[in-house]
Amino acid sequence: MNMLVSENNFEPHVRIRKWFYRISFWLLALVLLFALIRHANWNLTLSLLLDLPLATILFCAGVWILSFVFRAIRFQSEWKNAGRIPFIAALRATVLHNAAVLLVPFRVGELGYPVLVRELINVPWQQCVRSLLWLRFQDGVVLMTLALLILPNISLALRFSILFLTVVALLSTRRYWLNLLRSRHFLISQLRTFLHQRSDGWGWLWSICNWVCKLLVVSWMIKSLTHLEIIQSLKGALTGELSALLPLTGPAGFGTYEAGVWSGIGLPWSQMNQLMASIFVTHIFFLSVSLLLALIFVLQDSFKNFPSKSFRSSANV
Repeated sequence: MNMLVSENNFEPHVRIRKWFYRISFWLLALVLLFALIRHANWNLTLSLLLDLPLATILFCAGVWILSFVFRAIRFQSEWKNAGRIPFIAALRATVLHNAAVLLVPFRVGELGYPVLVRELINVPWQQCVRSLLWLRFQDGVVLMTLALLILPNISLALRFSILFLTVVALLSTRRYWLNLLRSRHFLISQLRTFLHQRSDGWGWLWSICNWVCKLLVVSWMIKSLTHLEIIQSLKGALTGELSALLPLTGPAGFGTYEAGVWSGIGLPWSQMNQLMASIFVTHIFFLSVSLLLALIFVLQDSFKNFPSKSFRSSANV
C-alpha cells in the first residue's frame, strides 16, 4: 500500500520533469534557430532560391516524392497481413503522418500514425504503436548503417562488405529471433509480441530505397547551391537526417537540422553565411514539397465530403 502511495506521489514529478526537458530542448532549438537566422545572409538565400533552374526543381521534387512512394509501399508491406490497403490510401497515410510530425511540437505528431492506420484497417491501438516503433527502428538502423558506410574513412570494399552483411542479417533477423525467443519471461514475451507480424525483408528494402532517395536528392540540392564535392554534401545530408532521430527537434526541424548538416559538411565558421543560406533553401524547399503533398490530400478529402454535405443540407431545405 505504501509503495502504491509513493509511486502515485512520484508520478507527477516524473511528468513535470519530462515536460521540463521537452520545453527546455525546444527553447534550445529556438535559440539555435534564432542564431542561425541572425547569421544567415537572407539576400543570398533569396537569390539562390530564385536562381534554381526549373529542371533542378522538378528533378529534386520528383525524387523527394519518390521517397514517399517507397514509404507508402513499406506501409502496405507492414500491414499486408491485416488486409489489402490501396496504394493511394497508403500514400495518403504516409504523407499526412509526415506532415503531423513536422508541424506538431514535441513529436506528438507521431500519434497521428495510429489514427491514420485505424482509418484504413480495424486493428488494436497497441498493434499500431508496435508498428510505429518498428518502422522507426528500421529508419534508425538504416540511417546508422549508412552513417557507418559514409562517414568514417574506411576502404570502399569494407564499406560494401558491412552493407552486405547488415542486409543479410536484417533479412534473417525476424524469423531467427522469433524461434529463439521461446521463454515465458515477461520481457522476452513482450519482445516476441513486438516482433510478431512485423514486416518481412521487403520492409527493409523499401526503407533502404527511401533513405537512399532522400539522401541523394538532398545532397544533390546542397551540391547545386554550394558547389561542394558530392561526398561532402552527402555527409551533410546524412548528419542532417541523423539530427531528426533526436527525441525532440526544433519546429519543423529548423535549427537542429541546419546544425546537423553544417557539422557533417565541416566548413569553417568564416564560410557559414553562404553555407547556412544554402541549407535554409534546401530545408525550405523539401519542407514545402512535403507540406504541399499533405495539402493536396487534405483538399481531396474536403472535396470528397463537400458534395454529400451540400446534398444533405439542400435535402433538408
